[in-house]
Amino acid sequence: MNLVALKSSGFRLYFIGGLFAVNGLWIMRILIGWMAWELTGSASFVGLVAALSLLPTFLTGPFFGVLIDRANIKLAAIGTNSSMIVCISALLAIHLSGQLSPGLLSAIAVAIGVVSSAHHPVRMSLAPRLVKKEHVGSVVALAALNFNTARMISPALGGIIIDQFGITSALIISTLLYLPSLMIVPFLNPRTPQTPKSKEPFLNALKNGINYLWHRPELRMVLLMTALMALSVRGTTEILPVVADGVFNKGAVGLGQLGSAVGAGAVMAAIFKAFGPVQTARTMALPTLVITTIGILSVTVFGNSTIWNITLIAAAILGFTSTHLGVSLQSSIQANLPDDMRGRVMSIWIVVATGASALGAFSIGVATEILGLPISTILLTGICLAFFIRLVVSAKKTGG
Repeated sequence: MNLVALKSSGFRLYFIGGLFAVNGLWIMRILIGWMAWELTGSASFVGLVAALSLLPTFLTGPFFGVLIDRANIKLAAIGTNSSMIVCISALLAIHLSGQLSPGLLSAIAVAIGVVSSAHHPVRMSLAPRLVKKEHVGSVVALAALNFNTARMISPALGGIIIDQFGITSALIISTLLYLPSLMIVPFLNPRTPQTPKSKEPFLNALKNGINYLWHRPELRMVLLMTALMALSVRGTTEILPVVADGVFNKGAVGLGQLGSAVGAGAVMAAIFKAFGPVQTARTMALPTLVITTIGILSVTVFGNSTIWNITLIAAAILGFTSTHLGVSLQSSIQANLPDDMRGRVMSIWIVVATGASALGAFSIGVATEILGLPISTILLTGICLAFFIRLVVSAKKTGG
C-alpha cells in the first residue's frame, strides 16, 4: 500500500486543500479550450492556446525552481495560489466586458502559464517536506490520485456548467475553488532544508540542478521518456475541443465527456499506483515498455475513430498510460532527492513534460489544419514509436 503519507496531519490538510484547487484547475482548462474554440472555430488556435498555457513553464520554470529552493515555501505557495485567482478573475472581467479577443485570451493563457511555472516547483517541494523522506513515494502517488480524480470529475462538470449556466458561472466557480488551498497554507509546517543554498550564485544553482539529472544515466532516461509521453499522449489530450465539437459536433458537453474519459483512465492508474505495491526499477521495466507502447498507439485510435464510444475508450487509455508513467517517472526522481534541490530539479522535470506537451499540442493543431486529424495522429504515432524504439535499443546497449 502507498497511503502512508496520510499519517502526517500536515499532508492530510494539504491533500484536502489541493482537492479543491485541482478541481478549479480542470474546470479552468476546459473553459479556456472551449473559449478558444468558440471564439475562432480553429483547431490550430486551440492548440496554440494550449501551448501558450504550457510554454512559460519551459522558459521560466527552472528559474522559479532555483528561487523556490531559496524562498520561504509557505509564502511562495500563498503567492502562486493568489496569482492564479487573479488570472482567472482577469479573464472573468474581460469576458463580462464583452472585449474578449484571440489576443486577450492568448495573453491570459500566457499569464496562467507563468503562474503555473512558479507553482509546479512549489507543490513538488512543499508536499514532500510535510512527510518523512521515506514516505515521499506515497506523496507522489496520493497527489496523482487527487489530481486525476478531479481530472475525471471536473471536465464533465465544467462542460455541464458551461452548457447550462454559461461561461461566467464556470469562471466564478473555478476562482472560488482555489480559496481553500490558499487558506490552509498558514497551518502547514514543512521541513526546513538542512543545507540552504541562499548564498550559491543563481546560475550555479541552476547548473547544479541540471547536472544532478543529466549526469545520472537512469534519470536522463527518465527525462527522455517523460518528453516522449508528453509529446505524444499529453499533447493529444490538449486538443479535445477539436475532437468533441469539430469531429463529433457534441459541443461543450461532449468536451466535458472527453475530458472526463481521460480523467477516468488517469484515476484508474492513480488508484493502481496508490493502492498497489511499491515498485522498484526492476519491476517497473516491463510495464513501462508495454504501457508506453499502448499509449502511443492509442493516439492513432483517438484521432481516427468515427465512433464516439470508441473515442471515449481511447481517451481513457491515453489518461491511464500518461498518469501511470508520470507517477512512476516522477517517483524515481523524487525518491532520493535532497530537500534543498527539490525546487530546481523538479522544475526541470516539469519543463520537459510541459514543453513537450506544448509542442505536441501546437504541432498536432497545425497539422490538423493542413492534413486533417486522422493523418496528423498517424504521423505523430509513427514518429514517437520510432523515437521510443531508439531509446530502448540505446538503453540496452549501455546496460540501462
